[in-house]
Amino acid sequence: MLGGRAAARLSTGASGSAIAAAMLIAGLAMPAYAQETTDPAAESEEVVVTGFRAALESAVSTKRDSEQIVESVSAEDIGKLPDASIAESIARLPGLTSQRISGRSSFISIRGFGPDFSATLLNGRPQTSTNDNRGIEFDQYPSEVVSAVNVYKTPNASLTSQGLVGTVDIRTIRPLEYGKEVFAVGARGIYTDMGKLNSGSKDWGYRLNATYVGKFMDDRLGIALAAAYVDEPYQIEEFEAWGYAGVGGNNLIGGVKPFVT
Repeated sequence: MLGGRAAARLSTGASGSAIAAAMLIAGLAMPAYAQETTDPAAESEEVVVTGFRAALESAVSTKRDSEQIVESVSAEDIGKLPDASIAESIARLPGLTSQRISGRSSFISIRGFGPDFSATLLNGRPQTSTNDNRGIEFDQYPSEVVSAVNVYKTPNASLTSQGLVGTVDIRTIRPLEYGKEVFAVGARGIYTDMGKLNSGSKDWGYRLNATYVGKFMDDRLGIALAAAYVDEPYQIEEFEAWGYAGVGGNNLIGGVKPFVT
């Protein structure tokens, strides 16, 4: 009996030693994962989401909070209106259309009426036209200096000047409203599918723009500067009818002559 117990103890001790040795070998063979882990903050990447959601929310809030019928378009960031000129941006609003001159949106019509029936404000101040009417050429305002445009389709006592069918109020950048210094640049390409109609002409162009907004003197002085340069192909293909006066004063068309400018 004693011999059997001693053998049992010896066998049990040998088995325990074997298990311990096996665990030690397995521990030596396993890689040290805890020592190779890195800081999660070092592996994290900054994700920047850009879009026009802020611009849409601002436009919807302006329409909802106004007591008049107002259409609004705004830039979600400096120099990021979706079009080259504010005329093209305004023409996207309901009830507004643009009249094109040389391929560019220039004049704005509200509810089907011509530009003479509307008024234009710049930061609440009336704007005058260089033409012989009240129509304002909106393509002269680069989109880089505009933060929002509000179109009032109904009378508003707070406006200094109003049109018969509506009033367009252009709001420029306000430097003191921005919390930090901003410098934005942009570039666009222009291409015409008409080809080179004239000798020496070109069928491509470009547009460059830059905007700077900064605050000085303990945020008491704000400066906003914007510049834009456009080099675009100017080609127009037209058709002119020519004819002669027939018997009885009826004008008969003799043909059509195409020409380019």
